[in-house]
Amino acid sequence: MSSVLKEKSKQKTPASFPVRRMDYEFQDMPKYWCNNEPTFTHYFTGLSTLFPEGESYFVRSVRALRAQVKNNEQLDRDIGAFIGQEAMHSKEHHAFHQCAQQYGLDPESLEKMTGIVLKAIERTFPKKWNLLVTVGLEHYTAVLVVEMMKDVNELMTDETIRNLWLWHSVEETEHKAVAYDMYQYLYGKGLAAYIPRIAIFTFSLAMITVLSTLYQVVLLKRDRQLFNLNSWRKFMHHGREKYKVFIPKFLDYYRFDFHPNDTDETDIVAQTKLKLGLNETSHHLVS
Repeated sequence: MSSVLKEKSKQKTPASFPVRRMDYEFQDMPKYWCNNEPTFTHYFTGLSTLFPEGESYFVRSVRALRAQVKNNEQLDRDIGAFIGQEAMHSKEHHAFHQCAQQYGLDPESLEKMTGIVLKAIERTFPKKWNLLVTVGLEHYTAVLVVEMMKDVNELMTDETIRNLWLWHSVEETEHKAVAYDMYQYLYGKGLAAYIPRIAIFTFSLAMITVLSTLYQVVLLKRDRQLFNLNSWRKFMHHGREKYKVFIPKFLDYYRFDFHPNDTDETDIVAQTKLKLGLNETSHHLVS
């Protein structure tokens, strides 16, 4: 009887955020849907090709250790919602890449390359380090999506693609602390937890910077726009201004007492939800 009551009690513990089922249609997207420029469009397409395999890797990294946090009901439920959100992100970005194929860019080949890289890392790293790659890249993404919600989305001329990135941004903000809280719950807050945390973040930051840049170049080459110097000039100017914002926020991760919830994005998330018309009565997926 006590086990039944315990299970019922657990079922009453909701996750801190919902899993929303999305099903975007990308068929009518223009070729250059970001700032009407190949460099901008291919940068974000390249970044997007990291997501289907990347977020599947995140899911596997938390699942590998999830059994060890079952006693923390709230964290366990949040891990379940994290898994649900990441699965939806993988699905929708993959659908976007399939539609981008109409322009002969073959973004799915970059998805596959990401999978090869991440599966090699997964096989090489212990479970703790794989979780730390997830923790670090969740911080990287959390930094980027704030700027996406603030103004970068306004560069996107296609409403469906803009909504994809805004929805993704909202959910990345909602679950930004889950993997980090899982790591702290399992490994604590001391020096032995801190040193691998920053070491793996440095590795992860270098990896995602190299891959996203390489993918942008590959897509531009496939599009015969690699030497479009005017488009590069606009992109570099925009990137320089944004990295003045990004770099201090990336460096925050190196603080000994860092936590993802040190920053509060409540207002910008609320504004973005209004813009998207998100239905907050969405049901939670079971993970």
